[in-house]
Amino acid sequence: MTNLVVGANLALSGTRWTFSISLPIDIRYDLGLAVLPVNENKQLVADTVLAHHPNTAWLTSELVNNGTQFNLTLDIKSLPNPAITRLQLVLYRYGAKSPLDFAQQVTLTQENVFNHAIDLKPINASALIIAELYQRNSAWKVRALAETSAYGLSALGRRMGADIDERSPHSPSSSTYGASNERPEAWSGTGFLVSPNLFMTNAHVVEGARHLRLTSIQGKIDAEVVISDETNDLALVRAQCPSHISPLYFRKTSIGLAEPITTLGYPLASIMGSGIQATQGVISGLFGAQNDIRLLQFTAPIQPGSSGSPLFDSTGAVLGVVSSSFANAQNMNFAVRNVLAIALIEAVQAPYQLQTSEQALTTAQIAQQTQNAIWRVECMS
Repeated sequence: MTNLVVGANLALSGTRWTFSISLPIDIRYDLGLAVLPVNENKQLVADTVLAHHPNTAWLTSELVNNGTQFNLTLDIKSLPNPAITRLQLVLYRYGAKSPLDFAQQVTLTQENVFNHAIDLKPINASALIIAELYQRNSAWKVRALAETSAYGLSALGRRMGADIDERSPHSPSSSTYGASNERPEAWSGTGFLVSPNLFMTNAHVVEGARHLRLTSIQGKIDAEVVISDETNDLALVRAQCPSHISPLYFRKTSIGLAEPITTLGYPLASIMGSGIQATQGVISGLFGAQNDIRLLQFTAPIQPGSSGSPLFDSTGAVLGVVSSSFANAQNMNFAVRNVLAIALIEAVQAPYQLQTSEQALTTAQIAQQTQNAIWRVECMS
């Protein structure tokens, strides 16, 4: 039996496999399991299978052991679409009403083959990709993951191009979409001024929001989405910003490994309050997961609500936009590169500013010079 760590992969034999997903407590009324069939671009190309739905030709599931274990059997020969090259296994909280941390631990097992255990206690997200089955050269492998979606399964699905119903099958109002009170009515992220009256944030922050509002110690202003780039997880929102606030500068030179960085944002705003929070770290990698060149890896701690925060270099110039993290991995966080942020601004023909000084600043100086341009993005469904 092989113990897989996050990021490790293992070849699977045959075309039909049975897996168990076990937890230490009864989760039947709280947690669900989804299998997402996606292509190489991680876009959904067939219907998502939810473990509590009727079985399909290629996947059967059951919840056993008094609600503490899902058993899945997958038959790759029966997949409904030849474009399916990846199957993502997602543990999620019904209605995205709270994080997964209460469930303590989840373990994915293929009997006599591998084990993959994830500590859920530090996870503040309501959906978690625990593994991915993927095809390479006509063979299939499993990769151990711990990738979170702070805003739940539905938000993850929208990033992949489809709507997924994350409501509980036990909800009495589940027969009428939108009637269930389990769906989150409000959530938040971070945004920062990049051009007059134009703020940058993540696409996943504003997805599904019918109303947007930006808040800071300077007040509250209504906002609207101008453009959303789901592929690169970036969005621009327009708001009538106070005229004395200057847009942030973007880095104009190349980015180096081990550079010191600072983030400023609004993590866990419901717990930490309305004040802006600063964290520090370094650039720990010049690529994202699976050598994704769009992303930078960094070590500054982030939490839900940090999404959309600017990633600063030592001069106070923006290196990237905080986007995601790997759960259960020590400060393995990712930001979308500044060049993609600049490209989105150029797409709407808005002006932006590049770094004008290479003089290093203290963290306190960076915070003092930039915090007026960084606002909490409040989203209402």
